[in-house]
Amino acid sequence: ILSANHLDSFLIFVIFAFPYTYNMISPLYRVLQDLLDILRLNEYRVMARLSQDGVPLMSILNALILGGGALVAYLMYMWKQSRSVPDVPWPKVPGARPIIGNDIGCIDNFTQIVEEWAGTYGKETGIYEFVLFGIRFIVPCTEEKIKLIEKERPFNITRAPGLTRAVNSVGADGLFSAEGAMWRKDRKMVAPSMNRKNVHDYLAMVKLVAQRLVKKWDCHATEGRAVSINKDILASTLDITSLVAFSNDIDSLRTGSSILGNYLLRLFKAIFVRTLLPFPYYHIPIIGQYLDGAGFTRDRTLRYFTSLVEDHEASPVLGDEEKKNFLAKLVALRKKDSTTLTHKRLVGNLITMFFAGGETTFVTICSALYEIAMDRTNLQNDLAEEALLLNGFDEAGLEELTNGLPRLRSMIYETLRIRGPTPLLDTATTTKFELDGCVLPPNTRILLIGRFISTLDSKDGTVGTPRGPLNASPAEFCARRWLSSNGDASDEKVTVATPSFRTGYRAFGSGKRVCPGRDLAETETLVILASILRSFEISLEEGHPPMTLVSRFTQSPDIDIRLVLKPRLKPMYAK
Repeated sequence: ILSANHLDSFLIFVIFAFPYTYNMISPLYRVLQDLLDILRLNEYRVMARLSQDGVPLMSILNALILGGGALVAYLMYMWKQSRSVPDVPWPKVPGARPIIGNDIGCIDNFTQIVEEWAGTYGKETGIYEFVLFGIRFIVPCTEEKIKLIEKERPFNITRAPGLTRAVNSVGADGLFSAEGAMWRKDRKMVAPSMNRKNVHDYLAMVKLVAQRLVKKWDCHATEGRAVSINKDILASTLDITSLVAFSNDIDSLRTGSSILGNYLLRLFKAIFVRTLLPFPYYHIPIIGQYLDGAGFTRDRTLRYFTSLVEDHEASPVLGDEEKKNFLAKLVALRKKDSTTLTHKRLVGNLITMFFAGGETTFVTICSALYEIAMDRTNLQNDLAEEALLLNGFDEAGLEELTNGLPRLRSMIYETLRIRGPTPLLDTATTTKFELDGCVLPPNTRILLIGRFISTLDSKDGTVGTPRGPLNASPAEFCARRWLSSNGDASDEKVTVATPSFRTGYRAFGSGKRVCPGRDLAETETLVILASILRSFEISLEEGHPPMTLVSRFTQSPDIDIRLVLKPRLKPMYAK
């Protein structure tokens, strides 16, 4: 297949065998459409056109035969493996078909379907399982069951190997994808640079980008035009990450584009595609990285980040005032402790920070703005008044912002819990693992559906998501859930409870694997939302369709959110 004469056959095979990649690999999109036309019995017309376009007929036939045969053989093998498992004490989703397994419909609905099955099949035993393309998935559905899995991470249970391979394949082999002993080494280096003390150093950078966003939207508010927020919010999060990571102002928010930002978005899409594919084609020697076009972007991105790391490593020892970015802190710590964090993993952790800091915070801010615009309980006015009452907002430090915006923090926590970017986690066993009396073999996939579990009522009322001052069901969105009182602006003293996995909150992971960037992500979201609400009254454009989150690498908005902005009239007490 990989001979020079049949390389085109192999490329077509990759697309034909794994159709989820079609919209990511645009050069072969037309070929895929033509192949689908062939399957619709339009063989002669389409084959003639392909031949005229320079695609040899024999290559098409080779691709169909080789691609179809290889795919069927692989899926048959996986299906046979899934059939050989012993009897289990929990239910299996019925209706699994040979090779295909259970029907999830469109991949966009993956998370929704898995959660619906949990409500149907996981009630009695707290666990269920399903099969997808020959891969067996075990799904714990209660707080008690998920804790059994979480305490085994990151050694006996790790992230699914397909995700780890895909992330590492684009050069982002850092703390996110690290497991076991490597995770322990990386975390020792990375976590201190992201702690609350160091977030103080990053606050001015976050405020700078938030001010740029407000200024850019001022013209829309003045003219009464709706603004599509997705692009601007994503640009803002990438700009902040670039400033925090290595003090480089890419300013994609105002320029409308960024070479580095474009590189990272392409690599993010490549990770999503490569995660879906059961065959790691990107490991094929020499050509594998370039079959989906991501290899060229990966090479340029690695050169860029490598040069930044080399420049910082070549610099003399920096003083405290100069160590104001993430990379400088990492390099200084590496020199001081003579750690085992290699140059390659230093670069990988820098790229990882961009992926984690850009996409996930973007989803959180978009979801929060959508919920605020949809609310009919005077939430927006309460949040805006709280932000306007904060004395010296532009000069406020981290503690003043955190303590002075309890209502907004509660809103953010609830958005992350039930409308956030990471509702589930795909893991796998690394050794034999006993669950409810059943011994699972190594490489068994286990889905941790943290969002679904957070929507369940606690049996004894001591563990799980609190109902809050409004006695809201855990299954519903309640922006005031984490407050000490109902959160009205008339309340003299309102405090907010900081959630954790002990209260059903797993937006940033749990146990040992809690994300070290939590403080920075919350600060970034808090400052941007407060800046927007201080400046504008927001509402959805008339006739705006509902926004839902769909499964990508993270959960992402399925549409561009369009907000109508109106300048907010600031009262006399506003500072």
